Amino acid sequence: MYRVLIIEDDPSIQKMLRAFFLAHGSEVLTAEDGRRGLEMINTVEPDIVILDVVLPYLDGFSIVDKLRKSSNDVPVILLTEKHTVEEKVQGLGLGADDYVTKPFSTKELLARVKCQLRRREKGSSGQSTPPVVAGSLAIFPKIREVHCNGNDSDLIPLTKTEFDLLYYLTRRRKKVCSHAELLQNVMGYNTDIKTKSLVIHIANIRRKLNNSDVNDVQIKAVTGVGYRLIAPPDLNH
Repeated sequence: MYRVLIIEDDPSIQKMLRAFFLAHGSEVLTAEDGRRGLEMINTVEPDIVILDVVLPYLDGFSIVDKLRKSSNDVPVILLTEKHTVEEKVQGLGLGADDYVTKPFSTKELLARVKCQLRRREKGSSGQSTPPVVAGSLAIFPKIREVHCNGNDSDLIPLTKTEFDLLYYLTRRRKKVCSHAELLQNVMGYNTDIKTKSLVIHIANIRRKLNNSDVNDVQIKAVTGVGYRLIAPPDLNH
């Protein structure tokens, strides 16, 4: 059993999701507005949050932003009627773990919930891994931080998923990591789930590296295959 918090102001969607997750053995809590939802996240400590973007008092993006700035890493799946790439980039860039666009399949939503819970369980076990260096980047998996230029103050503000992807690519920088490998091994998806979130996360990592003036580390797209991280001494290969 896991505890799911549904923050949704549409009564019909909230009722449907509550019944669905109860039928699958979950403990279900609900909130009708963003302010109440944020309070509940901090008090009841859910295992996962299903969060509508458009809410009274406090929108979903603001909730995610507040959570991540307070170092709360509870998995968050956004429910949105928005269809533009920019809004998906915004949600994932703030630290949401995934998104589902309305109208959605409850079966697909359940699969995404399960993959986030598996991923969190898996991530809690590897806390003794030593730091990894790639070019000017120093990656500290135990505290989940990435610093550049050998300076502790130069912290690159990556989300949980962005950190996991960068760390995975760095440890396997001698090879090309396929889309399927990254989706399954890093993001926890089954291979039959269709999502563009990997592309968005990679774009966000590149943007943040560029904003931090990291010029010696690149994430190269290999057309039709996946991604490879390139850093000295292989930067020109």
